Amino acid sequence: MELPPLLREAVDRALNGIPLAELAATAAALSQRYREERRDGALHVGSRQDALAYLAVRLPATYAAVRASFAAVAAARPDFTPRTALDVGAGPGTALWAAADCWPDLAEALLVEASPVFRACGEALAVGADLPRSIWRNADVARDVIDSEPRDLVAMAYVLNELAPEARPRVLDQLWRATADTLVIVEPGTPGGWQRILAARRQLVESGAHVIAPCPHDSRGKRSLRFAEGAP
Repeated sequence: MELPPLLREAVDRALNGIPLAELAATAAALSQRYREERRDGALHVGSRQDALAYLAVRLPATYAAVRASFAAVAAARPDFTPRTALDVGAGPGTALWAAADCWPDLAEALLVEASPVFRACGEALAVGADLPRSIWRNADVARDVIDSEPRDLVAMAYVLNELAPEARPRVLDQLWRATADTLVIVEPGTPGGWQRILAARRQLVESGAHVIAPCPHDSRGKRSLRFAEGAP
């Protein structure tokens, strides 16, 4: 799935004049860090060079996975037209772009991101774009409380793998309490990612969630969630 034209143009502007060879080593180290699912207390994206390498190497696949997840929700719930969204671990705003592309009536989004560099990158990409009104908040979901009124759409992509196992239940509980309608969780397409999805599914179903994909069931829960695996 291709990036939206305006996002592609914004990425090209951010990378303009920077030889990709200069980003090669950073991109390789960043990809290795993600594949190893390293949890050493350091941010995966802690410098501008990291952010640029992410845009060049990881953003297209991440966007495709998130956008495909939203498309599955739209197919299963054609009546679902979210007006508000919350993205936890927003990175450079990937889910915002994907949600705006999927649901043109989306009006407002809260984006929570621990890395100030990622936030600055996301804000720069959005300049001049016709996106929903966006509120950015620097916060670490592993330690901070997500102070948000319930939103129609809540998304968390490639974040559970960055959390210590003991932190995940609390984070999932926060996300579910912030979900007015639908929660979408995306994890890497690895054995570990699948196990995290299964654990999250169990916890959220016990909290009253109704799974709409990939394993729908007959729960009477009023709120729904969608799980997905993306590229490793």
